[in-house]
Amino acid sequence: MDGKHILITGASSGIGRETAVYLASQGAKVILVARSEDKLQHVASLIGKNAFVYACDLKEQEQIAGLFQYVREQNIMLNGMVHSAGAAKPTPVRAESLAGMEETMRVNCFSFFELGKQFFNRKHSQKGSSIVAISSMAAVRPMMGQAAYASSKAALNSIVEVMAQEFIKRKIRVNSIMPSYVETPMVSGDVRYGMNNGIENMPLGVIDPKQIAYLTEFLLSDRSLHITGAAIPVTSGV
Repeated sequence: MDGKHILITGASSGIGRETAVYLASQGAKVILVARSEDKLQHVASLIGKNAFVYACDLKEQEQIAGLFQYVREQNIMLNGMVHSAGAAKPTPVRAESLAGMEETMRVNCFSFFELGKQFFNRKHSQKGSSIVAISSMAAVRPMMGQAAYASSKAALNSIVEVMAQEFIKRKIRVNSIMPSYVETPMVSGDVRYGMNNGIENMPLGVIDPKQIAYLTEFLLSDRSLHITGAAIPVTSGV
C-alpha cells in the first residue's frame, strides 16, 4: 500500500472509517469521502498528512463529478477505490415505498455505478488499479425487512461483475466483499425488522470491521492480481 492513492467512500464511520485508518497505517494516501465534513475531519486527524477530505452527497451525480475534479486538482492518480458508503432502513414490504427503494438504490448502487465510470477514466486512475465494493450477504440471503437493502446489494454485485469484464482492458480489477453482520452503527438495536435478523446465529461472532479492512487491503494489493469479478462472502459461520 505504500504510496498508493485510495479513494474511500463512507469513510466517516463503520467499515469505511476502519478501512481508511488501516490502509493509511500501511502507507496508503487516502481520499476520505462522506457527507459530514466534521466527521471526515475527525478521521483525517487520526491519520495525519496522508489524508485528503472531500465531503459530498453521493446521491447527486454532479457531486461525484466534483469529487473527481478535486482529485485531479490535487494531482492525484488513483490506484484504488473502496465503495463503503451505504444506507439501510429496514422496512417490511407492506410499509416500503418506491421513494424509499430508490433512495437506498441511489446510495448503495447507483453511486457506485457513477463512481466506477469516473474511476475508469484514464485521467483519474492508474492502469492496474483495483476497485472494491462493500456489498452484503443480504444480496444472496435476504432477511425480513431487507427488500430495498438486499436488492441494492444484489444489483451492486451485478455491476461489479460487468465492470470487471469491461475494465479488464486497463487491467483494473473489480471485486466485492459480502460480510454478514459487522460491528458498525448500521447493525444495532433489537427489533424484528432490524439489520440484526439472525445475528444470534453467528458461530464466530459479529465481525470486527478490521477483518473487512484486511480483506480489502488484499484485494487492493498486488497479491490479488488474478482476482476480479468476485463476490467474496465473509459469513462468520451464518
